[in-house]
Amino acid sequence: MIQLAQELANTELFRDVPEGTLNLVLEQAVPMELAPGAILLTPERDNHHVYLLLSGTLSLHFDSPNSPEIRELPAGVSVGEMSVIDDGPPSAYIVAKTACRVFPVHKNLLGALVDSNPVARNLLRLMNQWIKANTRRIVQDRMRISELTDQANIDALTGLYNRRWLNNVLARLLEQAQKDGLPLTILLIDVDHFKKYNDTQGHQSGDCALIALSEVLKTTARPYDFPTRYGGEEFLVLLQNTDLEGGVAVAERIQKAVRMKSISNPDGEPIPGITASIGLATSDASSTVESLIETADVRLYRAKKDGRDCLCHTSMTFPEITL
Repeated sequence: MIQLAQELANTELFRDVPEGTLNLVLEQAVPMELAPGAILLTPERDNHHVYLLLSGTLSLHFDSPNSPEIRELPAGVSVGEMSVIDDGPPSAYIVAKTACRVFPVHKNLLGALVDSNPVARNLLRLMNQWIKANTRRIVQDRMRISELTDQANIDALTGLYNRRWLNNVLARLLEQAQKDGLPLTILLIDVDHFKKYNDTQGHQSGDCALIALSEVLKTTARPYDFPTRYGGEEFLVLLQNTDLEGGVAVAERIQKAVRMKSISNPDGEPIPGITASIGLATSDASSTVESLIETADVRLYRAKKDGRDCLCHTSMTFPEITL
């Protein structure tokens, strides 16, 4: 209890607050544990708490949990104040970037603490109005910037992030993963016999096949995964905080969904389905962007040699077997 009180005293909201007030707060709730990728606040639901970040790192996103990070939030900050004051939903997504401990303070308790001083209450409301007005302007500016950025970073055919985006982000994500001592796994995915598919079905139908694969990646990826179009018929999925076992599970789920995916041509007529081969690589402390992609590429080649519609996640080689 003493240690928790000290953690609360180290937050921005309760700095220099009397011990009696801290004890009152501690009687009302207990800390919550958040796994990496967990969504703490979302505009889709009302919020009734201010959350104090005791440890870990949160991230703020505007459009969706998968949209580019607007701001990183370190331990000691609090989130949810504006929605509590407005008695409405949050205006942004707050996501656990790493494992986090947060302490919830219910709005009724916060209101009781503020209402004990009318001047503080009025000042808080005035400040909130000013902050909201500025936030609206920031959001509008971000939306304009996002529209322009999307044109450069989003693949026009599939709607996934493109190679340009990947080149800008992968190094940063790998560096952060190594700093946190967490694995980063990538899946390099290639449509099997795609040239033959284009030749027999036509290029428009080939585009439909790529769109179908991208739909599979969007629906099977977790909120904190990043499917991208790597080039041509190749796709790359970034799996944050995911080890080899977790990566294999995601890859197998993708392959199964691809096999079952129905595809239609631009006229709405059914056309043959596709399969995909996958090479998987997981980072370690010595990994670089180049070595990680090269490893996945070698394993993708091996998956194709093993008969396609295969997953390879090991560098081991085996002698050819003739049946």
